[in-house]
Amino acid sequence: MLYVDGMNGVIGHPETIQWLYTLIGSKFRLVVKTALKLLLVFVEYSESNAVLLIKAVNAVDMKKGTNRPWSNAMEILSEKDGVDTELLVYTMSLINKTLAALPDQDSFYDLVDVLEEQGIVLCVRVCV
Repeated sequence: MLYVDGMNGVIGHPETIQWLYTLIGSKFRLVVKTALKLLLVFVEYSESNAVLLIKAVNAVDMKKGTNRPWSNAMEILSEKDGVDTELLVYTMSLINKTLAALPDQDSFYDLVDVLEEQGIVLCVRVCV
């Protein structure tokens, strides 16, 4: 019961989702890993949460002044020094689960276009 009540609280508080997304840009590995895991639980909890995550990501990246949504996730994927495979797996899982839960093709292709513009194809090729 606590899980459901707590998740409904997170769903109703977009600032928490924004904060978790901000944390995946941290320089501390355990903070990033924990934030990614929590965001994965959030997206898996309900399909409608994928749209909430995208809104939170856009809000955070807009506040940062970057025109690149998902820039924190892309920084993890494109990191050259000290590649941490666990973080790569969690980041790709978050992106894939978000894409899979999107309600329409337009949203899906909008997100795919944003990620391709930032070089996700190259990141995946290098990681494999």
